[in-house]
Amino acid sequence: MTSTSQIRRAGVAFAALFLAQTAAPAWFTPAARAEGAPDRAQVRALTAAYDASAHDLFTTFAAKPGNIVFSPYSVGTAMAMVLSGARGETEREMATVLRQSLAPAAVDAANARLLAILNGYDKSGEPVACPSSAMHFNGSECEAPVPANGVCPAGYQQGQRCVAPGRQSASATLKAANALMLLSANGNLISAAYAGRLERDYRAQVFRGADLDTINGWVARQTAGKIERILDQVDPDQPAVILNAVYFKAAWASPFLARATHDDDFKLTPAKSVKVPTMHRTGSFQTIARPGFRAIRLPYSVPSLAMVVVLPDAVGGADRLAADLDAPALAALFADMKQWQNVDLALPRFKASYKTELGKLFKRAGMRRVFNPQRADFSGMTGQPPARVPLAISGVVHRAVIDVTEEGTEAAAATAVSMVAASMAPPAEPFVVDRPFLFYIVDDATGAILFEGRISDPRSRS
Repeated sequence: MTSTSQIRRAGVAFAALFLAQTAAPAWFTPAARAEGAPDRAQVRALTAAYDASAHDLFTTFAAKPGNIVFSPYSVGTAMAMVLSGARGETEREMATVLRQSLAPAAVDAANARLLAILNGYDKSGEPVACPSSAMHFNGSECEAPVPANGVCPAGYQQGQRCVAPGRQSASATLKAANALMLLSANGNLISAAYAGRLERDYRAQVFRGADLDTINGWVARQTAGKIERILDQVDPDQPAVILNAVYFKAAWASPFLARATHDDDFKLTPAKSVKVPTMHRTGSFQTIARPGFRAIRLPYSVPSLAMVVVLPDAVGGADRLAADLDAPALAALFADMKQWQNVDLALPRFKASYKTELGKLFKRAGMRRVFNPQRADFSGMTGQPPARVPLAISGVVHRAVIDVTEEGTEAAAATAVSMVAASMAPPAEPFVVDRPFLFYIVDDATGAILFEGRISDPRSRS
């Protein structure tokens, strides 16, 4: 069983590895600080909390065989949106399990800045830059008329034109999106103030009158169809579902050559090997060797984004390594990966998907109030005292997929937190059937009594 002390051990899984290598973005300026924007330390504190609470999830997942892929960012953001509506002991309990060290308002503000960073990696809409201001991009190359002196300022002459290749900014599609789905029946239990906070700080889209198709359709759109369904059903009486979706697609800085890919041995266990398509490339990479494992950093075309592959020395050592590499260990590992080495790299192509219900894991870690309508306090979400509108989490579902090929990586993840409302029941009136009784089976539509009778002795069959 997972304990609160265990979940305090900070850590990270694949989907958040690149954050530790992210360079300081443009918004970290004196002007931004003057406007009250959170500084770099706050954003780092936010991601550290996401990574810390994710480490325990990762070690729990790793206890079972099979591939694993999940997004600490997605889970962390979805739960942060729920935390934004929690109050009192419920808020404190959630913050403890989620390892949040920031004040609630700082969590919301830091999320807004983190979201802007992630969505800012997509430079595909920026214009192509030409080597000379006299040139313009014609859709395939930069061109300009040959000047009177007959000397092209850049590129080379082609007929009566000066031509040169354009320069495109390094780009990666890293799309993070949030949504608040207000369901038809009881969506009005969620206050306008809470919805507005999610719109402002989490850039959440708010859908009113949503249903299962609305929820799954939004997730499919945000993940480019990689996750077609996040939920199989929703209770029509529940007020809201809180969603986060992440889509990532990036090319390697130096792609692998497809013709160099061939089947190689992959050791499932010390005694069993299988043949898998394996990519090959020789080049200079940042690597590190530590007792029990080696690691390599594989950069994408946006330099601050990379995949870090950690290879245990022992064939069966991955599970132990997943438990040992908590957040401090990983932070130290990433910081120390400065040594460049010429490497003959062999990396299997891989594709994996994963789905899990996280509610039971959070309960084991000590987050219990949030799942109990009689104890949870989400008055910051409803704008009403908890006794008047008892609201609780009914489930936390996470799905993720990843596909790594010669060209790069495509991955997607989504997290859905379903909220349920419960009315406060009046004191129960005893109704004890402890004597002979009559029964009637009726059809309300027609008034017909379909069956009727008397039970004098429940033990008797006649």
